[in-house]
Amino acid sequence: MKYWNAIVRPVQAAAIATFVAGCAGLPAVEDENTATASSQSSLPIVCSNNVTPEQRVELDAIDDLMSRSENYAALARLETLAFSTQQHWLRWAELMAKVEQTDQAEDAFEQIVGTCGSAEAYHGLGVVYLKLGRVQEGLESLQQAKTLNAASAPIRNDFGIALLRSGHFGQAAFELRTAYELSGKQQSVARSMVAAYYLRGGDQMVAQLQRETGLSDQAIASGIEFSRQFAEKS
Repeated sequence: MKYWNAIVRPVQAAAIATFVAGCAGLPAVEDENTATASSQSSLPIVCSNNVTPEQRVELDAIDDLMSRSENYAALARLETLAFSTQQHWLRWAELMAKVEQTDQAEDAFEQIVGTCGSAEAYHGLGVVYLKLGRVQEGLESLQQAKTLNAASAPIRNDFGIALLRSGHFGQAAFELRTAYELSGKQQSVARSMVAAYYLRGGDQMVAQLQRETGLSDQAIASGIEFSRQFAEKS
């Protein structure tokens, strides 16, 4: 819980900012025992998605750092802001997972789910559960995220990956084909899709998929190689 000590202060600052709008602040951190308890305390979650133009610029800058895997810098920048929208809290919880603070990420996503019940919150929680090896819980959370936002390519992709991990190759192929088309045919999604089709029906299924989608031989080979890690677990 040492890292929680370091990040409580910025979150408290956010709580003070939102308190003006009627939200309660976090309890003060006095010692290590208090810090441990704080990790399970109620966070001042805000469900509003009304992001101002200024906040959008700030969040886009953080997203840019995350896209370059500069997650510690993104976290530091985020913690200078007031957590006045759900988008701030979602990024904070996601960054907790990316910097290996999975207990804090799980706790934060669970509280966002409990308070807001959004597709993004269920999605983030499902990904954290998968990171922790809790595949069934991950599947359940991702299924709920899909129910709330069926047209989200990232949700359908992560749900498909979870299905691959649990050995449900046929359903995974359906989810990943959907994610592939929704994503604008991103190659990273194509690799997972090919893996699912290969595990479902071998070379024959992959050949049919290639005819239908026009995927390159290189993309097919990459997907078949990727499938090996799931075949070993099935």
